[in-house]
Parts: sequence; C-alpha cells; structure tokens
Amino acid sequence: MTATTYGPRPLTEGEHTAVSVTTAAVAALGLLGFVISFATVARAAGPSFGTMAWMVPLGIDLGIAVFSALDIVLARLGMRVRPLRLVPWSLTGATVYLNVAGEDTVFGMVAHAMLPLLWVVAVEVGACAVRKRADLAKPDRMESIRLSRWLLALPSTFALWRRMVLWEIRSYPDALRRERDRILARTDLQDRYGRLWRIKATRRERALYRLGELVPEGIRLAPATTRPTLPTAPARRPTARTTRKGGRPRRTAPTDVDDLMPLGRQIAADHQTRGITLSRDRLRDAIRRTGQSISTDRAGALLARLRAETPTADTDADGPHGPTADPPPDEPRSDRAPSPTDTQGAAPTPPRTVAAPRNPATVKAHEVYSS
Repeated sequence: MTATTYGPRPLTEGEHTAVSVTTAAVAALGLLGFVISFATVARAAGPSFGTMAWMVPLGIDLGIAVFSALDIVLARLGMRVRPLRLVPWSLTGATVYLNVAGEDTVFGMVAHAMLPLLWVVAVEVGACAVRKRADLAKPDRMESIRLSRWLLALPSTFALWRRMVLWEIRSYPDALRRERDRILARTDLQDRYGRLWRIKATRRERALYRLGELVPEGIRLAPATTRPTLPTAPARRPTARTTRKGGRPRRTAPTDVDDLMPLGRQIAADHQTRGITLSRDRLRDAIRRTGQSISTDRAGALLARLRAETPTADTDADGPHGPTADPPPDEPRSDRAPSPTDTQGAAPTPPRTVAAPRNPATVKAHEVYSS
C-alpha cells in the first residue's frame, strides 16, 4: 500500500473564466490607480527632480507591479523568497505618502491613498492563491492537523504530530492509520508478554514497534498464508511470527514455554490429586500466584502441552491392555495375591474379585452349613 498523493483540484471551464475576468479587473484597478496618482506624485517630485519628475511615479508603480508578479511566479515555481513580498508593500507605502503629502484636506488624502492600497491588496490575494496551489502540488508538502483535534486531545495530537515530523509522514490520514496499527501492535505485545512486555519482547519486536512498522495481529482480512503490511516498509515486517489454525487467530507457543513445564506438571498433579479439572484460567492464576508473569495465550499453550503429554504417560504406566483390562485367554490366571515385585513400576489398580478355588472337594459341608 502506497501513500495517496494529494494535489490541487483541476479548475473547471467556468473557474478558468472567473479567474481570467478577475485578473483583468485587478489589472484595470492598478492602471486606474497609476493614472490618478501619476500627476500628483510627479508634481510633488518636481522641486527635487525637475524635468525628470515624471519618472518617479512611473518607476514606483512599475516596481510595485514587477515585484508583485515576481513574487507570484517564484511562488508558483516553489522558489518563493519571503522577504520579497516586503518590496511592493514598501513601494505602495511610498506611493501613498507621496500622494497625500501635497493634500490639505482629509478627503484628498483618503482618495489618493485608497487606489494604491486596493492594488496592493488585490496583488497580495492573488499571490496567496497561487502560493496555496503551489504548496498543494509540492511532493514534500506535509499536511496539517485540524485545530479541533489539538483542542480535544492535546497530548496524543502532539505525539502524532511529532511522529509525522520525525518520520516524514506527509499525509494526515496515513499518520492516523499508522497510529492505529501501532496501538494494535502494542496490544498484541501486551497480550503475549504480559505487563513486562517492554522487557520480555525480542529486540526486533521492540525496534519495529518504535519504528511504527510492527504488523498488528488482531485484525485479519486475508488468509493465514498472507499477512497485511504497513504502507511504508513491507519488506521489514516479521516473516513468521504466528500460525493460524481454523478460523480463529491463535499464536504459536513461544519457545520459553518449556521453562514453565516443570511448574505446570506440579500444578496439574496438584489439581488431579484434589479432583479439580485443570483449565486455562486456573493454570494461569496458579502460575501467577507463584510470582511468575504469564499471559492468557501462553497459559493456553502450556495447558495444551500438558494435555498432549497425559495420554502417553497413562499408556506407558498402565501397559498395553490398560489398568482394568482382563488378561488374554492364553495367559494363565493366578489365584495368588500380587507380590511387591509384580506391582513395582505399575500404576495402582482397583482390587479385583478373587476367583473361587478350582477344586470343590476341599470345601466341607459342615463348614458351609455350620451357621
């Protein structure tokens, strides 16, 4: 997934017509102001410049037009010089002063000052519009965050803006999507490693989390053979971290579950002695009572390992026929009690009913009916 490129919307035919008409009106306004102020400024410059006094208003008005156009062109090319905009402002101030210097009434001062000021305002608005469209078209333009978000969530918005600046995330929607993936990835790490996930997680996982490139595991829209990646660095994502069985996401047992097997066997034996069925939650709570930290997923993986070992242990202990199976037909039955050597290494079996003696002649009648 690649970041979306944002730019200015193309102008329609009607908008092009409106821009052309507005430009012509601004040019006419500037020409009108130049004609009205020309005679006044030339008359005021006569004592100082003599026959060359007519060049003073011409040079000032042309300077305003030239530097305003230069500011617009440089803004369109993306090479705008910010101090350049002060030049037409200064020339306009000089024109206004020269126009009102020879006037004695307030009406004359206001009338001579309005037209140059309107020209500067119109040129500045046009330059601002051109700069705005030029900024939208720049490839390195960084979008701003809305003021309402700054007011509603200042700490999280500052953290989001800081990541946008540090990692050059220029698109605001892309920054929000990466922040959402980062929160989901942190939740996965907490579920897997518990409260001390910042210490127990691998160094690669911690580095990917800090870079914002750790793939969240909670939401899947694709089969288990493919995993979604973040838009910035799909090649740096973990290659094999989880395994999916059936329709429910399930992580593979971490390698350090072997360290919990002895403790798990003790807990399983204790529950079996008390006649309590061992469940995932009981196993997790029992391990946590010993002072060790374990997540629910790891407890489930440990319980699966313990249950996988149980059938093998029972088969080895009870023999091929089980604890209560009858001996095969060709095996001679024995009436004697089992000796300690016979029961050594075998699991305890329930007492069997002893068969009657095979020789009925040994039973005497008076012993049977004496009562």
